[in-house]
Amino acid sequence: MESILEYLEMLEDFIENSRPIPFSSKVSVDREKIYDIIREIRLNLPNEIRQAQRIIEEHDKIINDAKIKASGVIKEAEGTAKMMTNSHEIFKRATEQAERAVEETKKSARDMRLNAMDYADEILAKTEKTIQEAMTNIDQQHQLLADYFTTTMDVLYSNRQELRNGKN
Repeated sequence: MESILEYLEMLEDFIENSRPIPFSSKVSVDREKIYDIIREIRLNLPNEIRQAQRIIEEHDKIINDAKIKASGVIKEAEGTAKMMTNSHEIFKRATEQAERAVEETKKSARDMRLNAMDYADEILAKTEKTIQEAMTNIDQQHQLLADYFTTTMDVLYSNRQELRNGKN
């Protein structure tokens, strides 16, 4: 799979290598070839976005798994505590253990959530940077093309003026 920037380079190369139209600054391009490249760009652009969505879904799954695990630990601790109610000290220790287990599970879930969010942010930042670079490249190419057309128009106007002056 090629990156968006590679597809943009393909477009630039394709335009650069296209056959010029005589007596103009235009070129003749194969419309289907251009449309094929644009379709490829569209097909490949959402991949990073889909990747970010998968990260968010994975994040949600991790949190749900942590909640289920915490619930299981709590239920297990409650069951153990009920069995040990014979002795007050044993009950007290079981309660403390359950609280520690719940706190550890909460901390683990919080850490997993933060790590997943950091990873999603990193992927989204990379996507943002790639899109920004593509936009900058397109803007630069557009400016170069506009400058080229302006220069060409100036030369054409100057040539026409010389022709008119030569008739007099």
